[in-house]
Amino acid sequence: MILSLVLHVAPGQKIGDALQQAREVYDSRGETTTIRIEPGTYQEELTIDVPGLRLINASRHPSIGLRNHGVDADPEAVRITWYYGHGYQYRSMGPTPNYGGRRTRRWNASVLVTAPDFYAENIIFENSFNLYVSSMEAQDSLVDISQSDLEWTEKERPKKHMPERPKVVGSTMVQLKAYRERAAAISFTEEARRAHLKNCRAVGRQDVLYGDQGASIYWEGGMLCGAVDFIFGAMTLAVDRATIVANINGESSDRCYIAAGRSGSDGGGRQLEQSAARGMLFYRCHIRNADPNELLILPAGRQSADPQVWLARPWRSWGETVWAYTTWEPGLLNPQGWHTGLTKGEPCPNSYEFHSQDHSAGRPEWVHILVKPRLPDGTRLNPKKWGKVKGEK
Repeated sequence: MILSLVLHVAPGQKIGDALQQAREVYDSRGETTTIRIEPGTYQEELTIDVPGLRLINASRHPSIGLRNHGVDADPEAVRITWYYGHGYQYRSMGPTPNYGGRRTRRWNASVLVTAPDFYAENIIFENSFNLYVSSMEAQDSLVDISQSDLEWTEKERPKKHMPERPKVVGSTMVQLKAYRERAAAISFTEEARRAHLKNCRAVGRQDVLYGDQGASIYWEGGMLCGAVDFIFGAMTLAVDRATIVANINGESSDRCYIAAGRSGSDGGGRQLEQSAARGMLFYRCHIRNADPNELLILPAGRQSADPQVWLARPWRSWGETVWAYTTWEPGLLNPQGWHTGLTKGEPCPNSYEFHSQDHSAGRPEWVHILVKPRLPDGTRLNPKKWGKVKGEK
């Protein structure tokens, strides 16, 4: 593919309009596009369906910082955000039921990537649903989906009742656990191969970064911020030297489970074949708590006797997750490190650690503590080559 077209987007303009130009150029000439975006917050729901598309923060001094408990972005940041979350039916959605994962843009992703070779640099990808009330949400109307007039069978009708959401722009009340539900910042379908995100930030609370089986993502530097199973799916993912931020505010039972993988063998729990797609590799990452710039921390927060952060809570027992050279704030990580809440206590044998800050005696017996930087099948822990077949660039 030839990289030729460069488009510019400034505050007041829409990234979606530039995307439409990119589609037209690719369809007519097969050329790919770079979209350079001036700093600002862009409230848009985007679908990246153009192969080779590149999103770049156009600032000379780009930032991915947040301010004011996560409500505002730094002046030199580019933030792409939308507000749809699970459990509510929004007027702007029309009649499509907002329920389930694959039926709702992969958990209501603000940005949905459906094409190969996507590249982003110095961009914040956000879903504001669990963080603050955006101006777009305040203008919309919504109803608890369990009480909506959509046609459901009795079996299909959602049983969980959602609270009435505040309508004040900038309200951080929605950070409280009572409001928390699934709301992805960025998701990747199976067609989204060879995605590369450099010094980007994904931010939310629950189900923040998702990938289908077949998607392959290299996340270089930057930050991943969330709480409940917030990096999840069956994608092949390598996170290289990133900061992982536990977006928990200190409420009772407010917990953080970082990874929830479901990739692996055929589901029988057997070791992956070397040529098969891999699961998740976290390489030389640092884990820390959110600070008041990023989240509203309750005055009596984080008083629990036991640390409330886990490396992983596998989505399926055969999901593969690897943590290598991991560090974290003292007292942050629960000694167990791994959780089986989603597998109903079933062991998860494709779970590995290598050269972590410490390997607590509390680790489950099915977690493999590697003595060399390679998996039992010989696969080396190299984030730049993770999941690639021989000869693939």
